Amino acid sequence: MIEAFQNFIKNEKLITENETVLLTISGGVDSMVMLHLFIKSDYQFAVAHCNFGLRGIESDGDEALVKQICTENNITFYTNKFVTTKYAVENKLSTQMAARELRYNWFDQLCKENNFQLIATAHHQNDVAETMLINITRGTGIIGLHGILPKKNNIIRPLLFANRNQIENYANAEKIPFREDSSNKKTDYWRNKIRLEVMPKLASLNEKVIDNFYELSNRIKIDEQLLQEKLNDLKKIYIKNQKGLLYIDLKIKQHYASKTFLFYVLNELGFTENDVIQLCENPNISTGAIFDSKTHQLLVDRKHFVIKEREVEIINQTIEIGKQTLQFQSNLGPIHFETLSEYPKVFEKNCLYLDKDKIGNEFILHTWQQGDRFKPLGMQGTKLVSDYLIDKKINQFEKEKCLVLTSKTTNQIAAVIPYQISNDFKINEDTKSILRIAVK
Repeated sequence: MIEAFQNFIKNEKLITENETVLLTISGGVDSMVMLHLFIKSDYQFAVAHCNFGLRGIESDGDEALVKQICTENNITFYTNKFVTTKYAVENKLSTQMAARELRYNWFDQLCKENNFQLIATAHHQNDVAETMLINITRGTGIIGLHGILPKKNNIIRPLLFANRNQIENYANAEKIPFREDSSNKKTDYWRNKIRLEVMPKLASLNEKVIDNFYELSNRIKIDEQLLQEKLNDLKKIYIKNQKGLLYIDLKIKQHYASKTFLFYVLNELGFTENDVIQLCENPNISTGAIFDSKTHQLLVDRKHFVIKEREVEIINQTIEIGKQTLQFQSNLGPIHFETLSEYPKVFEKNCLYLDKDKIGNEFILHTWQQGDRFKPLGMQGTKLVSDYLIDKKINQFEKEKCLVLTSKTTNQIAAVIPYQISNDFKINEDTKSILRIAVK
């Protein structure tokens, strides 16, 4: 068992020589076997135990056992007692989801404070099979069929080489102490129903069902790598990043694999399979429609799906510039302000040029607001910034990032960045000092 454990870590490249691992130990047989295998191996690690307080004295007993083993083996031990039920109510979560949020937030905190590079959980091959069945029952694509990965980001699962019977047999042979969680016998949760009712029936049909599920998950991981290569090729054709926004060409809807492509791209940004179906199949979605995930927004534009992070930066910054060059960070990217003493021979793309003497040395850079007006270059009358952006066919997300430059001397808008300057601040051959604004 120890040799298989170490070989699995080596072959899957789960832990490198200088990495320290935070073991998540509940006190159950799976995690206590994982702790035992780490003790018998040459890895740097510490232990974290979550007491969710959901089973009263039982929960405290779990904590006491894990602490005792850590004390006997001189292992750094962290524990945290959560008020799980209260947290679930306050955040409108199920008890399971509340416990998950609480533990992973705490694990991340421990990693940052104590320089742990990895978090180890005690998932094994039975968990892979159960997860695959749960995903199939709920409805899934190829992502849900690969089950649980040996490593995802900084989370490793070093017991995936073994099934539950092997783990329990090893625990009994080595006399490893562990605690039985009474809630595992209840069928209130979906996973427990699969574990207690479905898996035994499948095993009665084929005793190697767990092995077969695990082998299937490994084959699917290889298939997924091939799929990912094809998706990367399609991304080069249909996706571009520009000024902090993601643009997906609507021509992708004509591709035979449009739903698969969009699901992979959008699922990473929090959008659901139903969102993808709506975007691909609903003919009544109009230009300007917006879809929301927890982290992003998607705008249906004329030729693209446009995606941005939900947070919109509101800028209201006073800037003073003499002859020096200044740089300002914004959602548009870096904005460079430079004073030129000579009339430019070439007017560069993505640059605006204004008469600096008319603006003065001090101006305000701010997010445009409804009611803002300016005099576009070549016009004698003023125009609402909002109307100007509509006429330019600027989409909603690009509008939100648009900035205006207001002279503190005249209190007039001198430029709508990155698109246009005001006619009142245009340069000519008599201009002595020029403000060059470059948006990179």
